[in-house]
Amino acid sequence: MSLKKQAFAALAQKLRGALSAGEWDAVSSLDHECSALVASLCDEDAADAGLRAEIDAVAALYDELQRAGRAERERLAAELTKLNQAKQVSRAYGSLG
Repeated sequence: MSLKKQAFAALAQKLRGALSAGEWDAVSSLDHECSALVASLCDEDAADAGLRAEIDAVAALYDELQRAGRAERERLAAELTKLNQAKQVSRAYGSLG
């Protein structure tokens, strides 16, 4: 297995682990690693079917990460909304007492 193919496979494994653990900071740092790997690709790499398969796997994982990121953002937004509503109710009742 070529070094680049191994690097993309390892990256995918790390990204899956970070996603399953909900470690968004790790996902962010791995994103920088992915950018560096993609930047290191050259024209000769296009002929390597195994490498293309690993890159496609990472691309599919990025789609999954985007969906998970949107879901997490929506969950946090709902939580913040509930906290703001509770704060407003608390202030309303506090002014009555």
